Amino acid sequence: MIRELFSRDSRVSSRKSSLYWWKVKPSKVAMSFPVLNEEGFLDVGEYVYKNADAGVWRYVDDKLKVEIYRRHGHNEKSSNLLWYEAEVWTRGDETWQFFTNNEGKHMSGNAWPWIVAQKNQVVLAINTDYAQHRYPKKDKNVGIVIRNGKVFSDKTKNTTNKAWPPLDVLALYPDGNMEIYESAEKTAQEYLDMGVQSTLCFGPWLIRDGVLNTEEFATMNLGNNPRTAIGMVEPGHYFAMVLEGRDKTRSVGAYLNFLGERMLERGCTLAFNLDGGETSCMLFMGEQISVVGGTKNAGGSARRTTEVFGIGVSSLVPDYED
Repeated sequence: MIRELFSRDSRVSSRKSSLYWWKVKPSKVAMSFPVLNEEGFLDVGEYVYKNADAGVWRYVDDKLKVEIYRRHGHNEKSSNLLWYEAEVWTRGDETWQFFTNNEGKHMSGNAWPWIVAQKNQVVLAINTDYAQHRYPKKDKNVGIVIRNGKVFSDKTKNTTNKAWPPLDVLALYPDGNMEIYESAEKTAQEYLDMGVQSTLCFGPWLIRDGVLNTEEFATMNLGNNPRTAIGMVEPGHYFAMVLEGRDKTRSVGAYLNFLGERMLERGCTLAFNLDGGETSCMLFMGEQISVVGGTKNAGGSARRTTEVFGIGVSSLVPDYED
């Protein structure tokens, strides 16, 4: 079941930090979700709302709720910023996972991200750590890469080696819990022994145990760029951000600390930086909703990939056909 709701004007809200400010511009924004049960989900069926003009996307079924807002703001130099905030609530066995272009093949078979999302009918997806680019080298620069219990690489940099990317690790558990570790803090076998199902390997980590990674922000910010990050408030409550960049009139991009500070304000106890640049993207119901600045890819798509990191599967997502 799909329900469409009419729009109404929203009030202007604003937030400020030491480096950035943002606000939701007055616009016609969708009304809230339909009536939900005490746990915040539907008892049966699905609800989908898309309003690209207002910058609002929503989904809810019996175990997944997603709410996405497109935000606008400026950095300290009054440059334009535009980003997407996706807040996710789950229950039961609904967890984040990797969806591949070719079934079960994580490091081969490139396609546009929206094709990967449509093939798997994923509700919400973002880009991954782009380990496929490092994997063929099979050297220490690959990182600790685990997908669905299979180790693709157990070689990583020393924790003191901060060349980009630092190859920190976001460990993913079958119950939806996430943990953050620095590059060589644990081995692949130790992760498996801990019950870790998969890892994302990029970084640097943005928030760990509720604390910002200010040390890395001082040395690895690497300028204004498009960026992607995933965070957790607690198991079952997550927050994802995708920041557009490399477009002076739309969004110039920002430093790493922008994502970290914003995600901390939104209640994340941990947050992790993923690959950015032309890789950075967010997809909803099989459609790329973020814009990739400076790319010449077909339709403005993000870089080709073998997999996306997403949550939720719905038959309402168009099933891709060649």
